[in-house]
Amino acid sequence: MKFKSVLLAATVLALAAAQVHAQEAVPQQLLKLVQAYTEAQRDFEPSKIDAIVTRDFYEVSPLGEVDPREKVLGFYLPANKREAPTMEVSEPSIQMHGNTGTILVKLSGTVAVPNAEKRSFALRVGYVAVNEGGKWKLASAQYTGIRPPKPQ
Repeated sequence: MKFKSVLLAATVLALAAAQVHAQEAVPQQLLKLVQAYTEAQRDFEPSKIDAIVTRDFYEVSPLGEVDPREKVLGFYLPANKREAPTMEVSEPSIQMHGNTGTILVKLSGTVAVPNAEKRSFALRVGYVAVNEGGKWKLASAQYTGIRPPKPQ
Protein backbone atom coordinates (compact mmCIF):
# COMPACT_ATOMS: atom_id res chain seq x y z
CA MET A 1 0.00 0.00 0.00
CA LYS A 2 2.81 2.38 0.90
CA PHE A 3 4.51 1.66 -2.48
CA LYS A 4 1.28 2.56 -4.33
CA SER A 5 1.06 5.87 -2.45
CA VAL A 6 4.67 6.72 -3.27
CA LEU A 7 4.14 5.73 -6.92
CA LEU A 8 0.97 7.83 -7.12
CA ALA A 9 2.72 10.84 -5.55
CA ALA A 10 5.67 10.49 -7.95
CA THR A 11 3.29 10.29 -10.92
CA VAL A 12 1.39 13.39 -9.79
CA LEU A 13 4.64 15.31 -9.31
CA ALA A 14 5.93 14.24 -12.73
CA LEU A 15 2.69 15.33 -14.40
CA ALA A 16 2.75 18.66 -12.57
CA ALA A 17 6.37 19.25 -13.61
CA ALA A 18 5.53 18.39 -17.22
CA GLN A 19 2.59 20.82 -17.14
CA VAL A 20 4.79 23.63 -15.77
CA HIS A 21 7.40 22.92 -18.45
CA ALA A 22 4.72 22.95 -21.17
CA GLN A 23 3.39 26.29 -19.91
CA GLU A 24 6.90 27.78 -19.91
CA ALA A 25 7.52 26.49 -23.43
CA VAL A 26 4.43 28.17 -24.94
CA PRO A 27 5.71 31.77 -24.62
CA GLN A 28 8.90 30.73 -26.42
CA GLN A 29 6.80 29.08 -29.14
CA LEU A 30 4.84 32.31 -29.59
CA LEU A 31 8.00 34.42 -29.78
CA LYS A 32 9.39 32.05 -32.43
CA LEU A 33 6.08 32.33 -34.32
CA VAL A 34 6.38 36.14 -34.36
CA GLN A 35 10.00 35.90 -35.50
CA ALA A 36 9.03 33.49 -38.30
CA TYR A 37 6.24 35.85 -39.39
CA THR A 38 8.62 38.81 -39.42
CA GLU A 39 11.15 36.85 -41.50
CA ALA A 40 8.45 35.75 -43.97
CA GLN A 41 7.37 39.40 -44.36
CA ARG A 42 10.97 40.53 -44.87
CA ASP A 43 11.59 37.82 -47.47
CA PHE A 44 8.21 38.27 -49.25
CA GLU A 45 7.14 34.65 -48.73
CA PRO A 46 3.33 34.54 -48.78
CA SER A 47 3.24 30.73 -48.50
CA LYS A 48 5.06 30.93 -45.16
CA ILE A 49 2.80 33.76 -44.01
CA ASP A 50 -0.23 31.68 -45.05
CA ALA A 51 0.96 28.80 -42.85
CA ILE A 52 1.48 31.12 -39.86
CA VAL A 53 -1.82 33.07 -39.85
CA THR A 54 -5.43 32.06 -39.23
CA ARG A 55 -8.08 32.09 -41.97
CA ASP A 56 -9.61 35.25 -40.45
CA PHE A 57 -6.29 37.04 -39.80
CA TYR A 58 -6.11 40.81 -40.13
CA GLU A 59 -3.52 43.47 -39.44
CA VAL A 60 -3.80 47.12 -38.56
CA SER A 61 -1.11 49.25 -40.20
CA PRO A 62 0.69 52.14 -38.46
CA LEU A 63 -1.66 54.42 -40.45
CA GLY A 64 -4.74 52.71 -39.00
CA GLU A 65 -5.70 50.79 -42.14
CA VAL A 66 -7.24 47.37 -41.52
CA ASP A 67 -5.96 44.77 -43.98
CA PRO A 68 -7.65 41.35 -44.15
CA ARG A 69 -5.62 38.20 -44.68
CA GLU A 70 -6.02 38.19 -48.48
CA LYS A 71 -4.68 41.73 -48.79
CA VAL A 72 -1.72 40.90 -46.55
CA LEU A 73 -0.88 37.81 -48.61
CA GLY A 74 -1.24 39.80 -51.85
CA PHE A 75 1.12 42.50 -50.62
CA TYR A 76 3.86 39.93 -50.05
CA LEU A 77 3.67 38.27 -53.47
CA PRO A 78 7.17 37.80 -54.95
CA ALA A 79 6.24 40.15 -57.83
CA ASN A 80 5.93 42.97 -55.28
CA LYS A 81 9.27 42.23 -53.63
CA ARG A 82 11.60 45.15 -53.02
CA GLU A 83 14.65 45.74 -50.90
CA ALA A 84 13.67 44.62 -47.46
CA PRO A 85 14.54 46.55 -44.34
CA THR A 86 16.62 44.96 -41.65
CA MET A 87 14.33 44.00 -38.78
CA GLU A 88 14.95 42.97 -35.21
CA VAL A 89 12.35 41.64 -32.79
CA SER A 90 13.05 42.67 -29.18
CA GLU A 91 11.46 43.53 -25.84
CA PRO A 92 8.89 40.70 -25.87
CA SER A 93 6.03 40.65 -23.40
CA ILE A 94 3.81 37.57 -23.63
CA GLN A 95 0.60 36.81 -21.76
CA MET A 96 -1.35 33.57 -21.89
CA HIS A 97 -5.12 33.25 -21.58
CA GLY A 98 -6.00 29.59 -22.16
CA ASN A 99 -5.74 28.85 -25.89
CA THR A 100 -4.99 32.50 -26.66
CA GLY A 101 -1.77 34.42 -26.25
CA THR A 102 -0.94 38.08 -26.65
CA ILE A 103 2.53 39.04 -27.77
CA LEU A 104 3.90 42.58 -27.61
CA VAL A 105 7.28 43.29 -29.21
CA LYS A 106 9.43 46.11 -30.45
CA LEU A 107 10.25 45.79 -34.14
CA SER A 108 13.18 47.96 -35.19
CA GLY A 109 15.50 48.25 -38.12
CA THR A 110 16.72 50.32 -41.04
CA VAL A 111 15.21 50.91 -44.45
CA ALA A 112 16.64 52.39 -47.64
CA VAL A 113 14.98 55.66 -48.62
CA PRO A 114 15.25 56.97 -52.22
CA ASN A 115 17.84 59.74 -52.55
CA ALA A 116 18.80 59.41 -48.90
CA GLU A 117 20.81 57.32 -46.55
CA LYS A 118 19.22 54.46 -44.71
CA ARG A 119 16.69 55.51 -42.13
CA SER A 120 16.04 53.86 -38.78
CA PHE A 121 12.53 52.95 -37.66
CA ALA A 122 10.86 51.38 -34.65
CA LEU A 123 7.38 49.99 -34.18
CA ARG A 124 5.54 48.47 -31.26
CA VAL A 125 3.61 45.47 -32.53
CA GLY A 126 0.82 43.64 -30.74
CA TYR A 127 -0.12 40.15 -31.91
CA VAL A 128 -2.90 37.80 -30.89
CA ALA A 129 -2.15 34.09 -31.29
CA VAL A 130 -4.62 31.22 -31.00
CA ASN A 131 -4.06 27.52 -30.66
CA GLU A 132 -5.83 25.74 -33.53
CA GLY A 133 -5.76 21.98 -33.11
CA GLY A 134 -2.49 22.02 -31.18
CA LYS A 135 -0.75 24.49 -33.53
CA TRP A 136 -0.22 28.16 -32.70
CA LYS A 137 -1.20 30.70 -35.37
CA LEU A 138 -1.39 34.47 -35.49
CA ALA A 139 -4.94 35.86 -35.59
CA SER A 140 -4.06 39.56 -35.75
CA ALA A 141 -1.27 42.11 -35.71
CA GLN A 142 -1.36 45.82 -34.93
CA TYR A 143 1.55 48.14 -35.69
CA THR A 144 2.12 51.44 -33.87
CA GLY A 145 5.02 53.69 -34.78
CA ILE A 146 7.48 54.73 -32.09
CA ARG A 147 8.61 58.31 -32.46
CA PRO A 148 12.35 58.72 -32.79
CA PRO A 149 14.06 60.61 -29.99
CA LYS A 150 14.21 64.36 -30.48
CA PRO A 151 17.64 65.65 -31.53
CA GLN A 152 19.48 67.28 -28.65
